[in-house]
Amino acid sequence: MCAIFGILGAYEPEKAQEAFDRLSHRGPDDSRLLLRRAGAWGVHRLAIESAGEAMAQPLEDSGEAILFNGEIYNYRELAAELGIEAESESRVLLAAWRRWGADFVRQLRGMYAIAVIEAEKGRVHLFRDPAGKKPLFYLIGRDLIAFASEAKALYALKPFFLERRRLVQYLGYQSTIAPHTLDREVRKLEPGERIELLLDPSEERRVKNEECQVPIIQNPKSKIQHSIDDPWLSTPIRYRDEASAAAAVEAALREAVALRIPSKVPWGVLLSGGLDSSLVAALAAKRCPEPIRTFSIGYEGYANYDERPWAERTARHLGAEHRAYAFGKREFFETLEALLPLLDEPLGDPAMIPLFFLMRRAAEEGVKVLLGGEGSDELFLGYRTYREFYAVEKARELPYRHWLRNYFHKHYSENREWEWYKRAWEDQPIFRSTAELYTDLQLNRLLKQNVKDGQNLEAIRPWVERFEASERSHPADWYSYLDLKVMLGEVYLVKQDRVSMATGIEARSPFLDRRVIETAFAVDPQLRFETAPKGLLKKVAEPYLPSAIVHRKKKGLNYPFIEWILEEGGIETLWRVQRKTGLFREEQLRFLTSRADRGKFRQHLFPLYLLARWMEIKSGVRSEE
Repeated sequence: MCAIFGILGAYEPEKAQEAFDRLSHRGPDDSRLLLRRAGAWGVHRLAIESAGEAMAQPLEDSGEAILFNGEIYNYRELAAELGIEAESESRVLLAAWRRWGADFVRQLRGMYAIAVIEAEKGRVHLFRDPAGKKPLFYLIGRDLIAFASEAKALYALKPFFLERRRLVQYLGYQSTIAPHTLDREVRKLEPGERIELLLDPSEERRVKNEECQVPIIQNPKSKIQHSIDDPWLSTPIRYRDEASAAAAVEAALREAVALRIPSKVPWGVLLSGGLDSSLVAALAAKRCPEPIRTFSIGYEGYANYDERPWAERTARHLGAEHRAYAFGKREFFETLEALLPLLDEPLGDPAMIPLFFLMRRAAEEGVKVLLGGEGSDELFLGYRTYREFYAVEKARELPYRHWLRNYFHKHYSENREWEWYKRAWEDQPIFRSTAELYTDLQLNRLLKQNVKDGQNLEAIRPWVERFEASERSHPADWYSYLDLKVMLGEVYLVKQDRVSMATGIEARSPFLDRRVIETAFAVDPQLRFETAPKGLLKKVAEPYLPSAIVHRKKKGLNYPFIEWILEEGGIETLWRVQRKTGLFREEQLRFLTSRADRGKFRQHLFPLYLLARWMEIKSGVRSEE
């Protein structure tokens, strides 16, 4: 099940149908929209485990309706515990809701966005899985509550209204941060969030809609209650030596991979040639008597970026049926043109374009499920910057730090390391996720709005407070926890969800299985850090993969996107939007674009370019100054 949508309160059937239809790409196999007296709700289905079966959603029973997007891998076990037949995931979820209330999601192992509607009570309950693999957006209008798997459905009910101040988050973190979006009224759930939305009936006035006999509820009051499920922070530490930790990780990961191999539809593995996806492929191959299918991408003429030889080496070792595709400048721009209309707001990660291209090729091969290695770097400290941040933490202990702080304030640098040391000497959190791109001072120089020092720290303040309130204190735990929330929940998994759903593919991430994450957080954080980058995972992988694959130096996904944009005059797009909107300080724009010619600030320039392209498509939207 790959898209859910609902309205509780006043609605027009034509608008509800239009909104629902905007999600049809997420579920090409089946769909159903129900128009009811109190509202409308529907589901688009991409049939995976339910392939060949009748559609079981939306499920209505005794005044309650449940809508579900995702996969619950332990629903049969839950059915046995509840004493019911495991006839469908939705039926089991409704029974679990009735048994445990909002805490029922703590029993779930899988990825999900769930809505429970109590129509007569004017109440909607929304749930998003703790890893954030499935999205969920909502809107509280004057006379309705609406929710959807993508915000574009909600824009059928209201016009898009750009809230310019959220551009600070987008450029700061490559994405807006929950609960905010670039729209003034549409909100999104953060990973692990549960929300109860209530239409207060005390002031309702019902008006009969003669065309469809749908009562319209006007001017109710809306109330919101929410809570967060952060199971990782309460996980006790169980593993303090490398051998026991690696054994626990291997057991959890083997099970997670096995759970995600579908039995009814064609599937494969996205294979980059790195450790993470190679290990997933190896564990999957161990479970299958037939050769598994693997897919990779490379860049002709750019050997430094091209990892196809490593992916092919892994595929040969596993006996996989391998497909490798070339991706060049022409494919880049053709894919971008197809992707832009699908984006409800821009995303600053240039990797989404080749990923979309690769997903489309896999879909042409008939694949319906793809496994990948997302989450490994965050859990097992694979990013080089983690050690850099850890080293900067020591700057807090330097003598004369107040003098150093004053010196830094008078000698500003555009380089990010300047900002890191400034935070250290001001006793601020230094690490604000691997997703952080523009610092506050860089934004203050770029945007024609007052960006206060520490403004983007406020976007992650709830997570800072939750971490500080937990029993965790080691920087390794902070790095993993925050990157699960931001780097994954707001960037990588958003990218993965949008491009996979647009191609009719379900992406599955074994490293983000609930038990795998719990196992990682059950390892002594100092051990995780000492064995980084990904030392524990390398120990797990050694029996499954060639040593050259296991121990090769990490090479993040990169490709010549800026070179192609510059060659095709893409910067003019940015200046064209600047002339219309006046969003930026032109001196800083010239600085960034001139440095891009010399290979500097490549990552900084891409989200600006994508924003400009996106704004030209959205040229009719209104904007708040």
